[in-house]
Amino acid sequence: MRGSADIKWSPRVTKSAIRRLYESDAAGVRDDELLDEVGISLLLRCRDILAIEQARHGVVTCPRCQSRGNESLIRRVSGPRDELLRCPSCAWQMTWTEYRRTFQRRQLHSGGAGKAFRAFAAGYPQARTAAEKMLLIDRLIHEFHYSLRGEPGHPTRAACVNLIQGRLTDVVAFLDELTYGNNAVPQIAQTRDTWRANVDAMRSAWGKARECIFAPPPERR
Repeated sequence: MRGSADIKWSPRVTKSAIRRLYESDAAGVRDDELLDEVGISLLLRCRDILAIEQARHGVVTCPRCQSRGNESLIRRVSGPRDELLRCPSCAWQMTWTEYRRTFQRRQLHSGGAGKAFRAFAAGYPQARTAAEKMLLIDRLIHEFHYSLRGEPGHPTRAACVNLIQGRLTDVVAFLDELTYGNNAVPQIAQTRDTWRANVDAMRSAWGKARECIFAPPPERR
């Protein structure tokens, strides 16, 4: 059996599920089933993102053992692309190149939002009330990737695209509508100013980058 058959990365959450959750919250209707559906889906997604981050740093979690409720770690040498990953417990194996292909182009990189993903992965299982869970979800989907160089406090990309289905621009527009809806409850609306400021800063940076790329060359004297 090919090693890839054991790998199943969690999918991103649908916009419709997020929208229904916020609409029920705004209406004051408690839907515990929907809340857990969204919260646990985001939790599994964050855990997968963090597992890939760990693998990139040299420690791969065996997917076959994990599916059986066990944890086996594979230490790899950061170097050869054709390095064979082999589980010491169940003999699952796969090359590093093949393993990387399973998560490429799936929006599973932690990038500059690793801190937010780790905070949610640690905090959500500890949340006991619906209000605590909702606030954790709200903070997570409104998070950003921050610059890993030069300006660590500068937002470079919305992290929502790692968590919610759709293209980056579509998901940002979706959250704009979701965040600023007239029915938003006061506690959830607390993220509004930060979200707006970060989106504006991100769009400004994109605009400046485009100006640099497409600016005409200076005239020669």
